[in-house]
Amino acid sequence: MANSTANKTGTQTRTPKGRRPPRSYPPLSDALNQPLTFADTELAEGIQRHSLAGLLSTAMNRQRRTDAEPLPNVLCALLVWPLLKVKSLHCFCAELCQILAGKVSVLYDFLGREDIHWRGLSSELARRIEQANDLGSRSQRAFVVDDTSQARSGRKVQGTSCYFDHTENRMRKGHQVLQLGLAGQNGFLPVEAQLVMGAKAPIAKPKDKPFLDQRSSAARDFRRAQDHSKHQLFREMLHQALRAGWSAAFVLADAWFGCKENILCCLQNHLIGILQMKRGNLAYEYQGHTYTAKELYPKIQRHLRPLHRQARYQTASITVRLNLQVEDTQPAHWVEVRLVFSAPVRASSADTWVLFLCTEVTRSDAKILEAYALRWSIEVYFKEIKQNLGFLKEQSGRYEVAYASVHLAALRYLLLFEAMLRSGQLTYGEIRDRQTGQLQVLTYAALLWQWFRALIEGALDSLSRELGSKTIKKVLAAIDQTVEGFLNEALQITPEQISAQLKAEELGYL
Repeated sequence: MANSTANKTGTQTRTPKGRRPPRSYPPLSDALNQPLTFADTELAEGIQRHSLAGLLSTAMNRQRRTDAEPLPNVLCALLVWPLLKVKSLHCFCAELCQILAGKVSVLYDFLGREDIHWRGLSSELARRIEQANDLGSRSQRAFVVDDTSQARSGRKVQGTSCYFDHTENRMRKGHQVLQLGLAGQNGFLPVEAQLVMGAKAPIAKPKDKPFLDQRSSAARDFRRAQDHSKHQLFREMLHQALRAGWSAAFVLADAWFGCKENILCCLQNHLIGILQMKRGNLAYEYQGHTYTAKELYPKIQRHLRPLHRQARYQTASITVRLNLQVEDTQPAHWVEVRLVFSAPVRASSADTWVLFLCTEVTRSDAKILEAYALRWSIEVYFKEIKQNLGFLKEQSGRYEVAYASVHLAALRYLLLFEAMLRSGQLTYGEIRDRQTGQLQVLTYAALLWQWFRALIEGALDSLSRELGSKTIKKVLAAIDQTVEGFLNEALQITPEQISAQLKAEELGYL
């Protein structure tokens, strides 16, 4: 199948006349859309290079192994089908699958196996890719945590829960997945993933199809999802990553993870935590008095200053003390942290501001926001797997299938990401910037944008006579707006994002 032109991923979608195509930042998809790039070829070479079929064999229960289908064929089919732009796994089996000798049910039966340790398989592949490639220096790498969701309804869909969808500003039911990854200057690697079940609504439990073995990988994953909160799962995943040898300088998370226990976890593991914080009742000690975030903001609002002259958002920071002890009967555990308040220069409302917390009090505002901008890489990863890599697209309600789907999407991403790095043509950031027409690299945009702007302005000076000074000013203003808007979105300080967070906090879901 590697020689079939039908396997080329991605087709250029047509945009109605007069309408601009939606902005996209998917470096893997952009790379695969380049001429003479075939997804099945890249996956097949990656499977062979890392002996992935052998790793899958060791991740299976030996007592339940069967020889009905060769493992390499089954694995290749499971990894390739979402990249062929078919509507479902069933369509793939019925129309395009020519590598399996068995029936259509072969892939469904394999996905339904509860004994395959998919989580361990994806983590091991990520570790091998990290060791073989350079993601950047440790001082510029960060553990990033976030969750994503896929709306699913139906009484027999297992492992779902109710969650607040901040993009639609309403409650939804479906699968939630917590993801921990490693972000660096040269890309992002998914390290650990876990399905999450909240306690906000009844959960569809696998009663009609119980696990055959309560010690199986799927059964253990289900118990973790059922018995642990999202914050507990995050800390367990971080500890597991550190024990496995992963290293970074930062831990980055949005406001959904801004709590005392997570801050303490960063300090205990000697990691610099940079977290966006809620506007709740968390008390900070400042100049001998106790204040909440809402009470602190009016005191420092007049000190807000732009990071540079043309910036459209401004910041101010203070050092405060925070008691990380959560038990009232235990002695207080006071630590110093840095709070960075950020708000647009021309805000439509005085309530449009966000708060970042950094556990390293000597770090400047610009350095804090630089590091936090790396968090955007996990959003790019979510976009890749949900739109192009078959994330929870198997159309099955069984928990075992959902568990397998989450990690199969990570396997596809890892194999294609490594293929992109090995090509030696374009780096992760260069592909994103060239294909989408963006000029900034997130980790340095806040400091270097003015330098880039000066170069662009100097280049446009030679055209001022032909185009006119007004046209040149309009071009520069449009570039400024595009860059600043992208940074605001990356830092989650747009009015829409702030409004969604406030609504979620009022409803008790943040």
